[in-house]
Amino acid sequence: MKKNLKRLIAIIALAAIFLLIVLFVISSFTAQPGAAGNRFLALLCCIVAIPILAWLLLFCIGRMQGRHTMAELFPEDDRDKEE
Repeated sequence: MKKNLKRLIAIIALAAIFLLIVLFVISSFTAQPGAAGNRFLALLCCIVAIPILAWLLLFCIGRMQGRHTMAELFPEDDRDKEE
């Protein structure tokens, strides 16, 4: 897999996280006093979910191209290939 694709996905993920934080700060000044807690929890979940989804995307692209990564749960044994 080209490093440019990995870099592009990482930049998009960082931009999405930055955008979420900026939108949260803007909405915290304009929202009702009781709504900030729910928005903070949603922001926290999205900040955790974005890197996981980016990793999952890279993992799936690697598997479709037939490449094995270090992140595999069950890497194939070399013994099976020799037999």
